Amino acid sequence: MKKSEEYIDLDNKPTFSKNIIILLLSIVLCGTIGYIFYQDRQHKMAKNGEISMIDDLERSREILKQELRLARADYDTAKTVIVAKDADLIEKDRIIFEKQKKIQNILNQDNLTKSDLYEAKRLITSLKAELDDYKEQIRILKAQNKKLQEDNTELAETNKLVSEKNEVISKDLETVKTEKESLNKNVNSTLSISNYNLTGLRVKSSGKEVETERASRINKMRVSFTVDPNQNALSETKELFIAIYKPDGTLGHFEDANPGKLPLRSGKSVEFSDRVTFNFDATKGNRISFDWKDYDFPKGDYVIDIYNNGFKIGQNKISLK
Repeated sequence: MKKSEEYIDLDNKPTFSKNIIILLLSIVLCGTIGYIFYQDRQHKMAKNGEISMIDDLERSREILKQELRLARADYDTAKTVIVAKDADLIEKDRIIFEKQKKIQNILNQDNLTKSDLYEAKRLITSLKAELDDYKEQIRILKAQNKKLQEDNTELAETNKLVSEKNEVISKDLETVKTEKESLNKNVNSTLSISNYNLTGLRVKSSGKEVETERASRINKMRVSFTVDPNQNALSETKELFIAIYKPDGTLGHFEDANPGKLPLRSGKSVEFSDRVTFNFDATKGNRISFDWKDYDFPKGDYVIDIYNNGFKIGQNKISLK
């Protein structure tokens, strides 16, 4: 009986012990359930994070693609203003084209990574810098072209003025040439004389003429000379102007003479005593002779000048005693 009393009936064990066991089991169960919820939450968070990262990569890809499109448009706009490229711009074109191609290849990859995005972003930043430099070179080139155009315009205006002046000068030269040719022709057609003689004559009652140098006996003076042939002159009616100066320097006026005033090539003018008209023979020349009568011929030197075409072509002198 005492031995049987040593075994304890669990159902009859104290309530406190039961509660401890139940509590421990509950804690273990709650921990297990919490761990399961934690693992499930972590799994969901990881899955959501991966989706978010994928979404961020796609958005970044599209943003970079848009930046690349804008850069290309900027580049195409810049190129339209170029008339002629220099070596530096041609090299810039090559660099910009290669960078655009490289960026496009990166952004077209199926499995795009953050590293790829960073590289694409770096290349786009570099591309923008190249474009800024490209546009600056274009600005400088445009300024140089504008300056060159202004210089060319100024040069064209200067050339126009020079051409106009040259045209005026050419016309003046042509006029001068024409005038010179006309003058030369006119000058060359001027007559010349030779065998120029002055003779004092006394006419006797019988009509016979006797040469004399005595002023008291002379009653007329004969002027004779040869008009030389001249192929530059026309065989036509010519006119010679004669001026005779008496010993006192006055101009002689004679019976039946035709005096007047003659303008000379020098710009001056001279009075003449008489004029002689004749039909000139350009091939053979002419022999001219005429007489002057006066009431008296005082002693002294008589000078006779002959003019043609505005030039003095002969001068001779006779002394009467």
